[in-house]
Amino acid sequence: MAPSDGNADFEKAEKLCKPSVLSLRLKADWESATPLYERAAASYRQSKSFDRARDAFEKAATGHQRQGSPWHSAKSLEKAADMAKMGGGLDVEVLYRDAARAYMEAGRTQAAAEALARAALHLEGLDPKASSQLYLDAVEMLEDDGKQGLAGDLFRQAIGGQIRMAKYPEAVSLLLKFALACHSLQLTSSQCKAYLGAVVVWLFAQDAGEAWAVYQDAMGVDSFASSDGAFAAEALFEAYRSGDAAEIQKSVKEHNAFLELDNQVVRLAKKLPQGDVRQMAASLGFRVSAAGNAHDEEEDLT
Repeated sequence: MAPSDGNADFEKAEKLCKPSVLSLRLKADWESATPLYERAAASYRQSKSFDRARDAFEKAATGHQRQGSPWHSAKSLEKAADMAKMGGGLDVEVLYRDAARAYMEAGRTQAAAEALARAALHLEGLDPKASSQLYLDAVEMLEDDGKQGLAGDLFRQAIGGQIRMAKYPEAVSLLLKFALACHSLQLTSSQCKAYLGAVVVWLFAQDAGEAWAVYQDAMGVDSFASSDGAFAAEALFEAYRSGDAAEIQKSVKEHNAFLELDNQVVRLAKKLPQGDVRQMAASLGFRVSAAGNAHDEEEDLT
């Protein structure tokens, strides 16, 4: 279809949305106009007129909404967001959020959360702060609706996104939320991976104290305490106690539990240790000698 075809359909739709005494039309005829907007949008998209396509999809979304179909309205808004992405528009987040609201109105919480996640992925390199908030909002949307069981893939996307943006506290927060969701659904394997992942992320962020606190809390969960993940975490902390970077690297390589984590977390594990290992050992309550030997500070006091 040529752009002119899109223009013709768009203009017809616009006329149908305006009252006309001559046509005996007293109100907008959205039923007739909406498919014309959709056809115009398809034509504009094919001819790479992305701004026009976005406008037409937005008009179609309004038409579906006026006809009481928020689901189809949401789908059109997502298409408008896609056109905004391709055209370099700045309103991608707004369009995806509008789509999410329409999905919620249609009772499709998972689709709404996934729409926010798509917006977050697009904005990772453009607006990290907005991207981070979109990921958090997507997860919260499912939690508020009691549908954590549907959130596995979304949690993984959100966690990966936070890691890519170096937002490590936010990544840990999501990992712990995921662990809690897994616990309620008795998904013990995923739960254990989430706890071990949280330990890895904190260590990569050079906060051994927070990593140790997560580990201690997780050890209160029976399924984790007896898992390969717990043994791997314990061995990793022992390696950190040595103050020896080579021992830390060896520990990661020797425990398959680290390689079974989600891809973004595995990448962090393989890059351990980060920062001053001796200082991190000290923060765990161990004093490292010049020779690299670690001593328990409490033992030194006896």
